[in-house]
Amino acid sequence: MLIDVLKSHASWRLRVSALVIAFVAAVTAVLTPIAPAPQAEAQHRCPAVAFVAARGSGQNDQIYRTRYSSQAPWVSNGWEGQTIRAFLHHAEGRYRATHGGNSLMKDVEVLGLEPRYYPAVYPEYEVPNVIAPSTALQALGLAVQYSMPVLRMAVRAGNEFLDSVQIGRTGVMAMINNYERSTGCRPKYILSGYSQGTMIMLEHERELARRGQLAGVVYFGSPNTAPWDPATVGVAGGGAGGMLGFLPFNMKSAAGTRNRVNYCLPLDGVCDLSIQTLRASQGNGGNHGRYYIWPSRWDNQVSDTFGRFVDQVRYR
Repeated sequence: MLIDVLKSHASWRLRVSALVIAFVAAVTAVLTPIAPAPQAEAQHRCPAVAFVAARGSGQNDQIYRTRYSSQAPWVSNGWEGQTIRAFLHHAEGRYRATHGGNSLMKDVEVLGLEPRYYPAVYPEYEVPNVIAPSTALQALGLAVQYSMPVLRMAVRAGNEFLDSVQIGRTGVMAMINNYERSTGCRPKYILSGYSQGTMIMLEHERELARRGQLAGVVYFGSPNTAPWDPATVGVAGGGAGGMLGFLPFNMKSAAGTRNRVNYCLPLDGVCDLSIQTLRASQGNGGNHGRYYIWPSRWDNQVSDTFGRFVDQVRYR
């Protein structure tokens, strides 16, 4: 009988032990956090550099989410536009070719300005007929006239264009601040714009520099190009300046960093308001629309400069 009691007691202890083990296992399963999936971890990795891109006037089609490096977890929202997209693909390919296959864009997240931050309106309107410029205002009119196939700006829709620029001016920092709040990331920034896009980026250089977050700027076909600016690549000697380059607020006066490249192709009447350029580009708009869409001799130089800006951040 004693043996039966001992057996019963042992069996009871085993059952209790099993229940305790099961309970502890259940509690541990509830209280122990489940490791996030690798994809989720990747999506929240902060970049060394965030590339903030403002597309050109009317580039509101061809909005394709793009991954610029197979080693990067980020995919763009597509609102960088086709010109800047072509540039970034070129820069990645160029860097791999010159750096032993290493990726440039694996540490760069591309943030295109969505329409709520920047509409990029591309209006059509009538322009004055200026035969020969003798004043800055006449030169501006001539620039618009000769660049019609590219710019399509004028009186009838001028307010829409100005509204687009105004929204973009306030939208840049709003997007950056929203990005930092939602991700917890605080990267360095490279600002980039094409055509109208440069107009809204320019005034934010000093604000980001003040915050210690401006790594560089890369602009294409900017109407704010200052005359004979040494940061301008392409047109000889920096060119005669853009359509708005004669204003007090231009590429040189608003600069927030020496890490800058302003790409202005010869025969682009938007960023080079010389009479020779305007006359040569009459009827076809010149080269304003060809940045990285068609090869140019300065493409590698601009891409290499961008690569150095990124490396200064991630390899410092």
